[in-house]
Amino acid sequence: MANANSSQTGLMAEYNAADCTHVVDGAVAFGFNGSDMVSWDWDNDKASLAGDSMGTFVLSDNNKNSGKVTYNLDQESPFNKNLADLCNANKTFPIDIRSTTEHVWGDHCKVSRIPAGSNGDNSGNRPWVVIVTNLMYERLDSNS
Repeated sequence: MANANSSQTGLMAEYNAADCTHVVDGAVAFGFNGSDMVSWDWDNDKASLAGDSMGTFVLSDNNKNSGKVTYNLDQESPFNKNLADLCNANKTFPIDIRSTTEHVWGDHCKVSRIPAGSNGDNSGNRPWVVIVTNLMYERLDSNS
């Protein structure tokens, strides 16, 4: 097998956190805590496999694409107010997350609840969970 970073396969893209943007309801999120600024995951698999005792299987497509996005803000981030206001108003809003190679977005989102918190020796994390009805994903890089 060829080396993954070679003239045959191409080079891996370079990652720079400063190239990432996280837009919530038209405002750029900032003041993150820890190593993961934002994470996302889908509620369902895109396909499933069911089989009977005789070994007959059926592949089924799943068209459900709801998901969750978690914004890990520092407790001192002024952007906590943006998310708290959206949550308290029960407002539906769009999100848009971009890096140089990935794009994640959704048009119909809501904050699920105010995150749990604590006070201690250091400023803590406030993990804001946003539910998304149609969580979309695309790659922005190419294979060439």
